[in-house]
Amino acid sequence: MVEYHCVDIASQNKEREMSTLKSMMIIGASLVAAAASASAATPRVSDGAYIQAERCAALISSPALGRHDTSGIDSFLKDQDRGRVEAAYERGQEARENAAREARTAGAYAKSQLMAERDGICQSYAGGPAMAATTDSHAKSRAN
Repeated sequence: MVEYHCVDIASQNKEREMSTLKSMMIIGASLVAAAASASAATPRVSDGAYIQAERCAALISSPALGRHDTSGIDSFLKDQDRGRVEAAYERGQEARENAAREARTAGAYAKSQLMAERDGICQSYAGGPAMAATTDSHAKSRAN
């Protein structure tokens, strides 16, 4: 009878260990899946796209074109800055400076082209739809 009781206790301990091991494996798999989905949420863009996004940041924030909310593109660029090669980072800063200068010195036609770029392709980096409300207010001020 004593032997049977010892075997029963050993069997229960083994079941607990297996249950704990299964739980740990499930938790581990969940963590790996969560990490994979988090990294997939913001895929790394090419250096050319990063440089274009820097240009867009200047156009979106330009007072000459009607300053817009930059939180979306700022977040995008902060995420994309990590691990970027120095040459691409420098070219991005150069593109930003050039776009800001273009916006400040542009005539009416060039401004309309820059605004079309800002409200078009740049929205894919800014993470939102075209900024219709602000664009409408610019259209009204040009019409007056």
